[in-house]
Amino acid sequence: MKSLKALTAFLLLSASTSSAFALEDGVITIWLQDRDPDQLKMVTDKFTNDLGIDVVIENVSELTDKFQQAAATGDGPDIVLWAHDRFGEWANGGLISPVTPSQEVTDGIIGTAWDAVSFGGKVWGYPVAVEAIGLVYNTDLISSPPASFEELKNVSVPDGVSPILWDYNNTYFTFPMMMANGGFAFQKVDGNYDGKHTGVNNEGSMMGGHVLRSLFDDGVMPTGVDYGVMDGAMAKGEVAMIINGPWSWKAYADAGVNIAVAPLPTVDGKPAKPFLGVQAWAVNAASPNKDLAIELLENYILSDDGLSTWNEKGALGVLVDKSAGAEQSDPKIQATMANAEIGVPMPSNPEMGAFWSAMEPALGNITTGATSVEDALNDAAARILGE
Repeated sequence: MKSLKALTAFLLLSASTSSAFALEDGVITIWLQDRDPDQLKMVTDKFTNDLGIDVVIENVSELTDKFQQAAATGDGPDIVLWAHDRFGEWANGGLISPVTPSQEVTDGIIGTAWDAVSFGGKVWGYPVAVEAIGLVYNTDLISSPPASFEELKNVSVPDGVSPILWDYNNTYFTFPMMMANGGFAFQKVDGNYDGKHTGVNNEGSMMGGHVLRSLFDDGVMPTGVDYGVMDGAMAKGEVAMIINGPWSWKAYADAGVNIAVAPLPTVDGKPAKPFLGVQAWAVNAASPNKDLAIELLENYILSDDGLSTWNEKGALGVLVDKSAGAEQSDPKIQATMANAEIGVPMPSNPEMGAFWSAMEPALGNITTGATSVEDALNDAAARILGE
């Protein structure tokens, strides 16, 4: 009886899901999660007025699960906005279609954003905005941050203030030091990520690891710092510089901290390269409205006017469109764009799970001095590759 009830519930859920998420010829359905759908509607209304095609915008919670469930049965939205690191899985599963952006659109968006949505020799989405970490500093405590990690030991700050803190055992925030001189998680070979080769223990990664360790040997940072410690210290004016992303700015402003953003410091003269997270539009492979969806994206949503209207309240953050991004006058956004232009798109291959799992303890061993840099990174590489 229990099995029968479960089966009945599943069938009812499937039926209601299929009905709720059904695609409709001649009506474009958009899914996104937050990102100011009301402002986006102002853009799509112009498309409707011009072409007579209705556009339905749905603000969907738990979007990734619902999209995968609906798209797998040929339903769901015509277009969906999400972070690029799910696109590889969706493309391999046949859930989204490759796109051929016009030359004008291609030229108008920064190249690293296109890299994030390109694999297998195809483009799988239209980039909109990017998140990249930078050096966030308290302008009341330091007027000009140092250009290099090596210079941090010479920074002068008031008594009781730390020169720099960050969540250094978190790979997302620290691996940019390794990537400065050629370290990498995985690289693309013939348009696809090669999950059988990692650069976490190559010469560039080792160099970054040694510079990281020197910050503890030289007394620049204490052990035991995590995101919460760093975040609280910044809000209280107890640290001059941190490494963090755009999501943190408002909280510091609300706490009365005057901040600015600079490029990440260099390692041996080479800029640290942040991981990029790119918000992008994907087209449902089952959509009967692909041509209309592309028209809506290229000539309305991604136009300068469209992006300006949609992002009027800052819901998108740092725009990857060159001309629209240039009009974002906030110096913090401009600095983040500069960081993004030298950044590395977050790889989307399944082996990234092993990368995250292996690198966190490796960084912990480096920052505490539990093992040598070489042993920590060689062990991480072996774990990533299953050796």
